[in-house]
Amino acid sequence: MQGWRSFRIEIKQHVFTPITMAEPTTPAKSKLLMLLKPKSSLPVLLILWLIVQAILFHNNGIITIGESEKYIGEAQRLTTGGSLSSRSYFLYLTQILLLTFAFKSGLGYWFVVIVQLLFSIIATFALYRLAVKLFSQKTAVVCTALFLFNYPLQEFNFYLQTESVFFSFTIIYTAYLLQLSKLTLLHFFIILFSLVLISITRPTGLLFIPATFLYLFFGFLKAISTRFKLVIVSAITVIFLFVLNSALGSGGELDFMLPYLDERIICGVPTLHHFVDIKTWGNGNSIYGFLYYITHNFAQFIRLALLRSKAFFGLMRDYFSTGHNIFLASFFYPFYVLTILSIKWWVKNNLYRFLYLSFLIVLTWGTTILTCDDWHNRWFLAISPWLIFLSLPAINKLFAIFTAYGGKRDIQ
Repeated sequence: MQGWRSFRIEIKQHVFTPITMAEPTTPAKSKLLMLLKPKSSLPVLLILWLIVQAILFHNNGIITIGESEKYIGEAQRLTTGGSLSSRSYFLYLTQILLLTFAFKSGLGYWFVVIVQLLFSIIATFALYRLAVKLFSQKTAVVCTALFLFNYPLQEFNFYLQTESVFFSFTIIYTAYLLQLSKLTLLHFFIILFSLVLISITRPTGLLFIPATFLYLFFGFLKAISTRFKLVIVSAITVIFLFVLNSALGSGGELDFMLPYLDERIICGVPTLHHFVDIKTWGNGNSIYGFLYYITHNFAQFIRLALLRSKAFFGLMRDYFSTGHNIFLASFFYPFYVLTILSIKWWVKNNLYRFLYLSFLIVLTWGTTILTCDDWHNRWFLAISPWLIFLSLPAINKLFAIFTAYGGKRDIQ
């Protein structure tokens, strides 16, 4: 009787187990799958990085004009024994010191570019390793390739401005932070050093301080009671606002009320030929000055906020070529949809990482609303790697349609 039951069970298993047929593989698909194998992916990505940098250097050379001139001029002042022309340049100190060393050592501009390229390749593979940890090797290859195809970001590797090292530092730092499984004293000091370095590379580096604090606080310090957490968050918020207020009032060429007086959407491009009458407080370069302006000129603030948001996420400019505008729209716009489609997965599987990356995007967007958008989309480009990264769950599902990989198996 026992043998008969075993025989019936075996029959049922054969009847109800679906038979899977091997999917026919075309030569083109076979080559693609070969590139996604672990042993071949890293060399391919390295070659792709080299090709992208070679094309950009061939087309642009080393850019020393425009914004680069500000940092070159400050470095020359330090080289001759002078000091920075304004306290505001302490928030760009990394690039200035890099140029100063290049001048004093006689290594020239090539030294700066090589350093920028070195951090660029480190950042590229840091992003790759983060994607491997959260998804899979195959998804990481797709993520890194998309990052390298983001040529508006990549081309800053040959500009003697702050953007190249800033983009690289923030990617390396975020990849390190989001891969931590525990918080030790060594980790804490590395994080602290990184935040200081990022904050003296570009002023927007300060935005990583609250994002990091909230990520660590709620992601790692779970034993602390909610009430005590709120007290600590309030205290840290006051300290951060004090630091931010000092940065806003650091002097220099910046007038944070000017974009409202002539209603600038793009920085340096007034939309009016005269100043409008707005109510301001004595010191507009302060947090209180911003709050005073918003509460007393709310209609104008909302209107400009919407227009600056359109410029920030819309990306296209009437002074860009048609081809460049088409690239911006076709490359970046799909990530908006894919990121929205990926939110459910992030909330379910990696909530704190999702909140950290989303907070960075919202903070960058918020600073654009409060000031103005950049002529060359630099504010947006700073968060573009994380827009690509947040869209990976949806990209992975789409990728599964065209290859034998992807799907839920690739999302760990």
